[in-house]
Amino acid sequence: MQFAEIVGQRRLINSLIECVKEGRVPHAQLFAGAEGCGTFPLALAYAQFINCTNKQFYDSSSENELHADSCGKCPSCLKYKNLAHPDLHFIFPNTTTKKIDKNNESALFMDLFREFVLEKQGYIDINSWLDFLKAENKQAEINVRDANSIIKDLTMTAYESPHKVMIIWCADRLRHDAAPKLLKILEEPYNGTLFLLISENTEAILPTIISRTQLVKVLSIEGEDLQTYLVENRGFETSEAEYLSASSEGNLIKALQLDEQNNKELIEMFIEWTRVAFMYKAKAIEIMALSERFSKMSRERQQSFLSMASDLFRESLLASMGVSFGVEMLGGENKEYKTKFSRFLNNENTERIFSLLKQAQYHIIRNANTKILFFDLTLKIGIQLSPNK
Repeated sequence: MQFAEIVGQRRLINSLIECVKEGRVPHAQLFAGAEGCGTFPLALAYAQFINCTNKQFYDSSSENELHADSCGKCPSCLKYKNLAHPDLHFIFPNTTTKKIDKNNESALFMDLFREFVLEKQGYIDINSWLDFLKAENKQAEINVRDANSIIKDLTMTAYESPHKVMIIWCADRLRHDAAPKLLKILEEPYNGTLFLLISENTEAILPTIISRTQLVKVLSIEGEDLQTYLVENRGFETSEAEYLSASSEGNLIKALQLDEQNNKELIEMFIEWTRVAFMYKAKAIEIMALSERFSKMSRERQQSFLSMASDLFRESLLASMGVSFGVEMLGGENKEYKTKFSRFLNNENTERIFSLLKQAQYHIIRNANTKILFFDLTLKIGIQLSPNK
């Protein structure tokens, strides 16, 4: 992957380029940032640039323009493009599946992981990965076997490049018994070894791991950069891209999930869900049936629904104040519903609803029983919508 393929992040990329140019590449770096901001593709493009044999430097001093990039044509770059360079190693969360029912480790899923990364063009998240694996409701971790693989792979001499690169995706998912095994090799790595750790939740990483890395803080994608990408690379209309950019808060993954066809079903479910929630005292059977439907959705889609629900509650609240929400999701045939629904929203209960939705998203990540979760969530939101609560 080349830097030119990264959405935004030009200032950060240029600072990484300067480190390589001046020979100041740390042996271990931690790329930390929220989902969808580009931590994984940044680390991958950075590794490709380091090992490129024909780096391209540009005559530009602007912080918003690339100062250099990998050539994309040398043998090293071509192998990086296919994630098949012999000196590029990946470790990532994994779990048992129908095909691999024991002794799971990253190496057994490597072909699937390459396919997944290439399909997503580098912008990956853990829920999509678990859905891709068909892992159902299982939790994925980086286990002791993975830690042993890291040590084993890095003891070998580099095949083709000056640097062996170990990319550890979701380093916060290192098991408590796996993380300590990496402390020594992180502190005293073999010559030519580079560790690139990636995490959305650095608080879950052992402090002793963090202390052995240099932090690379990756911010959310700036709105203008995201909007431009959606128009030029994904074919969105300008007005639609503007809305997606604003509502996704710099998260490319979320923005791409908010396409019209994918969301039509979710919007219909939102309308059905809020109607049932509003009548929660008399709709216990309907709430139970709806919760059953939610529980059969993938965790990725459950997260998408709750994220969209937050946007739809916000749009309805603004409608109650007579404020335009740009490109409306509850427009057209659903506009009448929004007009009626918005009467039951105010700043106070909407804030509580946002909190409930955020808590639900957290519990989904933590592998909660989603049938019970959505049943409870529906009741609580129904109480907030009730005029007589």
